[in-house]
Amino acid sequence: MKFYRASVFVAPASAGRFSGPAEGGATNSIRSSCLLLLVFVPLAFAGLPADWATNITTAATWNSNATNADRSSDTIGALQLRADASVTHRIALGTDDALFTGGDLTAEAWPRFDGLNRATLGPRLAWQHKFGLGALAPTITTELSGDAVFAHETDRSGLSGGVTVALRKRFDFATRLSLTHEWTRHDARTLVFDRTSRETALELARDLDERWQLSLALRYRQGDVLSYATPPRADLVALAKVRVPNTTFDRSFVVYSLDARTLTGSASLSYALDNATSLNVAYDYRDTARGPLRYVNHLVSAGLARQF
Repeated sequence: MKFYRASVFVAPASAGRFSGPAEGGATNSIRSSCLLLLVFVPLAFAGLPADWATNITTAATWNSNATNADRSSDTIGALQLRADASVTHRIALGTDDALFTGGDLTAEAWPRFDGLNRATLGPRLAWQHKFGLGALAPTITTELSGDAVFAHETDRSGLSGGVTVALRKRFDFATRLSLTHEWTRHDARTLVFDRTSRETALELARDLDERWQLSLALRYRQGDVLSYATPPRADLVALAKVRVPNTTFDRSFVVYSLDARTLTGSASLSYALDNATSLNVAYDYRDTARGPLRYVNHLVSAGLARQF
């Protein structure tokens, strides 16, 4: 079983928060660490015992609106590189129940805007119950997780976590449906980068043949988002919980933290190279709105997944 990324615990409140620019030495160290993890994360868990399942994914994603801006003059597209390695150990708790323990290591690098570079590391714990016998029986899974987040811009560093409940049903040996609900929280070192959200997702996956798989998903998210804009923006000031000057995108923006809803539709296609390796391409359309603010993100990604 591969852990689905979620995240829990609520981190300590605001102790240790600060404002101001990141320290050069510390941020250079984080940037170097992120880039190194992107190279070496595929090897991180290769030597684990056979009863530990290892999953490694890498992806390159183009985000048409990395600034989450609602005006074309503030919209900046950017490339994100990501590597993720997770390990899982299954413990049987009887015929119908199982406990999964493990951990997750992730690195993200943004070649144009290294302030967004970050690495995360944390444990995972999940319980799964199966309703009946056979491959077609539905399952319910509850997962808890927590992560330490290390960011190039240290104001973004902190602790994050979440809880996810997932109901999955296989209708035949080629078709699967999953319904998930996720609560997440990130406590950053600076208040504007704190995020709380909840998201519900419905995903349908279909094996087209022995090698090709198509997945379609719809998601509804309510929670904190960051929108970058050139002031003055009285409309965003009226909506934002927190706002601060920001130069992450090499321009003098103000970043606004506000509560908004996001609707996402996505499609992904996977091609199996062998029994453990697949190539994946995906497209996401995200529509985010709150009052007069509305912005759209188009995300196109390509990646490689490997199970050990």
